[in-house]
Amino acid sequence: DYASNAAMVLARPARKNPRDIAGILLERIDDSGRILEKVEIAGPGFMNFFIREGCWSPLLKKVEDEGGRYGSSDLGKGRRIQVEFVSANPTGPLHIGHARGAVVGDVVANILAAVGYDVFREYYINDTGNQMNNLGRSVLLRYRELLGRESEFPEGCYKGEYIRDLAAELLKREGERYLDMDPEAAIPLLTTYAGGAILEGIKEDLRRFGVVFDLYFSERELY
Repeated sequence: DYASNAAMVLARPARKNPRDIAGILLERIDDSGRILEKVEIAGPGFMNFFIREGCWSPLLKKVEDEGGRYGSSDLGKGRRIQVEFVSANPTGPLHIGHARGAVVGDVVANILAAVGYDVFREYYINDTGNQMNNLGRSVLLRYRELLGRESEFPEGCYKGEYIRDLAAELLKREGERYLDMDPEAAIPLLTTYAGGAILEGIKEDLRRFGVVFDLYFSERELY
């Protein structure tokens, strides 16, 4: 059953007693569908709605009969629509906020598809700019640290454990190749390496989560 405080909300602008307003609203309720057993005014002006027993039975039967098709329609008439969601920067693993965005975006896309739209799901990869340079710099600093060269992390660099993991994997694969390389030459290379590895991890997490995209679009393609 349901309750409403509409009468109390309207009391001040209407300058009336909320119970009187509730009575006026009650007189104007259209129950032509005969779903209400009764409506009561309670306390300072709450309206309590009691649903007639069995009124949901036809709808529940329809839901059962149609199964996964229930709620589908041709509202969209095949029109193309793009849903861009998650789109986390490839500078670190997904967190719980990204997971929430993935669920919401995927549900919206599924609903649109169910009502007749041709849905295109896109993940926009923000893989340019300072945040990506800071990623490459962070991996380089951790890499050199693993080789015995301590460094201070500038503001904006990433210090998560995943940076150490990326640096360790780089050392395993490339040895000391980047130890004495000019940072201005090394950072773009390590940015590409780290960003690519993180993005693959993001894709795998989303696949395991059941979220699939039609396109991962790189911002780099715009330049």
